[in-house]
Amino acid sequence: MPFGEDYLELLGQIGNFTKEVTGVSIVDAYFGPRNLSPEKAKRRLSPEKLLMNLEISIGKAKEIDDELRRIAITSDLESLKVVVKWLRGENIPYIRLVEGIFGITPRKFGQNEIRKAQQIVEDACTVLPGFDVSEKILKWEKENKISGETLKKVIDTVIVERTQEIGGLFEKHIFAHFPTKVENKGVIYKTVKGEPWGAYNYYQGNYTSINVFNIDMPFNKYRLIAVLCHEYEHHVANLFEEKYYRENKSLDLSAVLLHTKRCIINEGTADCARDFLGLQLSGEYEEFIESLSNLRSMIGLNVAYMLNVENVDEETAAEYIASEGFRPVDEARKMIGFSKPLTPDGKPNFFKPYVYTYFFGRRDYVLPTFQKAQKKGKVKEFFQTLYLNPYSRSSATWKIAFSRI
Repeated sequence: MPFGEDYLELLGQIGNFTKEVTGVSIVDAYFGPRNLSPEKAKRRLSPEKLLMNLEISIGKAKEIDDELRRIAITSDLESLKVVVKWLRGENIPYIRLVEGIFGITPRKFGQNEIRKAQQIVEDACTVLPGFDVSEKILKWEKENKISGETLKKVIDTVIVERTQEIGGLFEKHIFAHFPTKVENKGVIYKTVKGEPWGAYNYYQGNYTSINVFNIDMPFNKYRLIAVLCHEYEHHVANLFEEKYYRENKSLDLSAVLLHTKRCIINEGTADCARDFLGLQLSGEYEEFIESLSNLRSMIGLNVAYMLNVENVDEETAAEYIASEGFRPVDEARKMIGFSKPLTPDGKPNFFKPYVYTYFFGRRDYVLPTFQKAQKKGKVKEFFQTLYLNPYSRSSATWKIAFSRI
């Protein structure tokens, strides 16, 4: 069986295993041949057999001639080994788990770092009325919070309308740099409840996506378009990956994976979508919202560390989010679902290592490289590398792929 077919069968087997243990498959999207769909893989293989098959696949991947493809696929498979070992019950400390999957070493931001980020927020919140910093931030958040049926109505109207605008900006600022067009059949919006995340891009294949918002989560109306941009960039990245797969018959690209080093770049790139498009979304609140988002990202990483390394209880974690991140404690309780050790039904939380991809993907990889490309007049080369070569989109290949920027 050719490598691509073997690879897809293995991904399906691992996806079945992770879904059985956690409720979530590592295969996030698939747009390849129906007869090779990961869903058609054998329903149950032992973790030991999966690890054996992973080693065999790694050996084959190391023989791939193309450097970026070889590194990206080998790195993916090494990450999946860690996932299988974790979910078969091996006692892997959280720090080693995140390191093994993503190559990121979790650490807790010190109080001096948090205080410095808080000071930037305090300096920027002069645009808000009032005197006490915490009180005026909480008041502003309450006034601009939307969730539930109100959020659903906004998604059905404002978000759908703004998607056309965002799509046009991608055409103008990014697609214009490419020699050929990519097919784009658009995005459909849906809403859900009860998920640990706020929004999610479910790429459907055939150049379409369903972008889903969790209306249980509170959103600030000034941040909502930023979330739209993030999820729409995921859609765009998958459009180009599907295009590359169809043109080059690269079967390995027809399955989009979670829990590999590609996720660091995928989330970092999505978080940089507004930078790519030159969007100022919040008017007079722009600087304040950016500083508050950065602080809350740091707080979120600290909470993941507290829950999974220091083993604090959920209420302590929620109180920390509330006191340090200027949030009401009832909202703070909703923010820990993504990174707490177990799901409400007692299963391992599949997403608990994933929280690190956003902050470090943007800060350490995508944004500095994009800014460097801007300074050197190489934005065209940056976007062509990022979107036309999907093997560039991994922290394992990033430095090599962008070495000429």
